[in-house]
Amino acid sequence: MEEEQKNPRLLDIFKLPCAKRVELHYAGARAHLINSSDILRQSSQEQQLYEKYHSAGEPYGPCIYSSKGEHFTEVAPKLKKLVENIKFDLKYFGYMEYAYGLEEHRQIMKTIILRDHQLTDYINTVPIEYHFEVGCFMNSTRLCMYDLGRLIVQECKDRKPYVLSFEPGWDYAGVYESLNMEVLHLPITHKTEFVPDLNEWTKYLDKQKVKHLDLVIINTQHNPTGKQWTSDVVNYLIDLALKYHSYLLIDDAYYCVNDPRIPVVNTVKLWLERLKYIQFKDEMFNRWIQTRPFGKQFNCNAMGVAAVTASPTLMSRLNHIYWDHHYINGCLNAEIMCQWLKDHLHDADEFIVENCLELTRKKKIIREFMEKELGYPSNAICTGPSTSYLLFQAPTVYQQDKEKENKSISDITEDFSNSLFYSTGVMLSGKLFSHSDVSPFVRLHLGSDCDNLEEILRRFKQAGLNYQMKEKFPGEKGLKKNVKINK
Repeated sequence: MEEEQKNPRLLDIFKLPCAKRVELHYAGARAHLINSSDILRQSSQEQQLYEKYHSAGEPYGPCIYSSKGEHFTEVAPKLKKLVENIKFDLKYFGYMEYAYGLEEHRQIMKTIILRDHQLTDYINTVPIEYHFEVGCFMNSTRLCMYDLGRLIVQECKDRKPYVLSFEPGWDYAGVYESLNMEVLHLPITHKTEFVPDLNEWTKYLDKQKVKHLDLVIINTQHNPTGKQWTSDVVNYLIDLALKYHSYLLIDDAYYCVNDPRIPVVNTVKLWLERLKYIQFKDEMFNRWIQTRPFGKQFNCNAMGVAAVTASPTLMSRLNHIYWDHHYINGCLNAEIMCQWLKDHLHDADEFIVENCLELTRKKKIIREFMEKELGYPSNAICTGPSTSYLLFQAPTVYQQDKEKENKSISDITEDFSNSLFYSTGVMLSGKLFSHSDVSPFVRLHLGSDCDNLEEILRRFKQAGLNYQMKEKFPGEKGLKKNVKINK
C-alpha cells in the first residue's frame, strides 16, 4: 500500500482522469445526480448521497452510478448511429390520439411480439375474438401498470384490492400501494438460492388467509435476482389467477436479457395456451396484460418505449383511463424504436445476443473476484441467466445488527450500501429492493463498460470490503480518505 502511494499511476503521469469510456459514464452519472436545490434533493435519496460525496471532493474518484440500470456508454452502437442520423416526418410531432401508439407503430410491435414469443400458431388457430392487440407505449411501463391498478380499484368499489407480488422484486409495491391496494409478497430467499419454493409460497398464502386476489404478477426473468423461473412456477401463478379470477400482469422486461445459450421460458405463450385449454372461460381473455420494454435489451432505458400486449377490450379501457391524467407525446422515441426494429432487425438481434453473452461473462468474472479477493462465499452472491444484475450480501458485521440493534433487513442493506458509497464512490441500490425484509442483499448493475466494472471492484478491494470484515465502514466519516478500518 505504501509503494502504491509513493509511485504515480500512468493516469497521473498522462494527466488523464480515466479511460475515455469510463469518463463518459462519470459524465452521465453527474448529469443525473447533480441537483443544486436543497429542497428538491430531499425527494431523491441518491441525489442526497451524491451531494455529500461531491461536496467532499469525490475522495475516491468520480461517482460510479450502478443502482437502477444506468448504461450511458453501452447503448447498442448501431441504434445510437440511427439516432444521430434519423430524419423525422412532421407527422410525428405533436400530441397523439391513442395512448398505445400509432397504427403503423402498433403493427411493427405486433410483428416483434409474434416472432419473439412464438405466437403465430396461436393467432392462426383461435377465433378472431381471441386475437390480442399489441400497443406501442411511449412512457414507462410503470404508468401502464398504474392505470391497470386504477381500473382494478374502480371494479372493486368499496373493497380493498389485493395484489400478489414477490420479494425481492421490482417496485410493484410502490405502484400499487400508492393506490391503496394491499400488496402480498411471496418470499424468495437465499436459503433456496433465490429459486421460488412453491411449498413455501403455499404456506405463505395459507397464513395470509387470502379470500381475494385481484392482480397476480409474473416476472419470469426475475429482477433483481437474475434467476429464470421454471414453467412450474409460472403455471402455479397462472393457477392462482384463474382460481381467483384476477387480472394477470406479465412483466417481460428482461425476456430478451437472457443467456442466449439456454432455453427461454415464454410466459405469455404459456398463458395463452392455458386460456385455449379452458376454452377462454370466465372472461379471462380480457384480464391479462404483458409489458415488454425495449430499453433493457438495447441499453436505452431513457427512451421509455415498450410493447404492451392485451385483449382489444382491455387495451381500450386502459387508453380511456390514460387520457384522464396524461397527454401522449412520446411519438419521436416510438418512431426511433420502430425504425430500429423494422429496418435494422438483424443488427438488433445481433446486439441482443452479444450483449447477453457479455453480461454472462461479467457475472462469472465478478463472482470469481468477489469469492477470491473479497472473501465472499458462493451462496452470498446471486447470479442467474437473466437480467443485467448481480446481488451480493451485506458483510456479516452488518447482518449482526438484526439481533444487536433490532434493525430490519431493509435498514441493514441501506446502511451497508450508503456506507460503502461514502468509502468508494460506488452507488448501489440499497433499500430499493428490500421492501419486505427477506434477504440482506444489495444489487449491482452490470450494464456499464467492463473498464467501469473493473474500477468498481478495485475500489471495493481498496476500501477493505470483505464478507468477514471486522468493522463496518465508517459512514460519512469515510468521506475523509485517511479513515482506516480493520479488515
